[in-house]
Amino acid sequence: MRFVLCDDEPYYRQLLHEMIVRDSFACDHEVEVTEYDNAKGLLAAVEDGLCADAFFLDIQMEKDGADGIALGRRLRERGERGLIVYITAFWDYVQTGYEVRAFRYLLKSQLSEKLPEVLRDIRQELAGWEYAFQKGKERVRLDRRDIWYLESRGRLVHLFTAEGEYSFYGNLDREEGALGEQFLRCHRSYLVNCRKIQSYSTTELVLQNGSRIPVSRSYAKRVRQRLMLEMV
Repeated sequence: MRFVLCDDEPYYRQLLHEMIVRDSFACDHEVEVTEYDNAKGLLAAVEDGLCADAFFLDIQMEKDGADGIALGRRLRERGERGLIVYITAFWDYVQTGYEVRAFRYLLKSQLSEKLPEVLRDIRQELAGWEYAFQKGKERVRLDRRDIWYLESRGRLVHLFTAEGEYSFYGNLDREEGALGEQFLRCHRSYLVNCRKIQSYSTTELVLQNGSRIPVSRSYAKRVRQRLMLEMV
């Protein structure tokens, strides 16, 4: 597993690096950690072929006047699909983080407490992307990351991706269990990929492709709590 750290403060880079390595020993898995102290250096490395399973980005970097949100946007524009974890001292960027499909937010004051949980979530997220369902006599296999949302209509489940729509007999409760924590139930009839959410309100989720998914009153509190916790 490869992690990239980008923070202009040596103290936090070292702390993150040491905690990630200690966690890898405790959990018996291999990691490679690469550090950058500015956005320009990281972007140049990406141009040269650098890729990572997860990027830990400081939101405010004074060294080159960059900010982590803009850096995350540039990484996504270059096709990087690695998870993005923002390291910050502020809570002011929660909605903005959806532009780059941020996986988590970590307060610098809570690194020691929260980082182990985030690393556990990263391992679980990367453990397996495949999702399979039965469509007639055909067994269809998809990458969960490519799924936008699922909608239940009667006895059919309609699954939407950028490539098209799949319809199959199923139950949204079962699909919710099969797809795991990356997906959020926002309505009795809708299950949404959290990584595809661009913005949200009390009544709807707006996805990156422009789709608008209703949030029912019975799920509104759960949705709000979940989307806030995604950034903790």
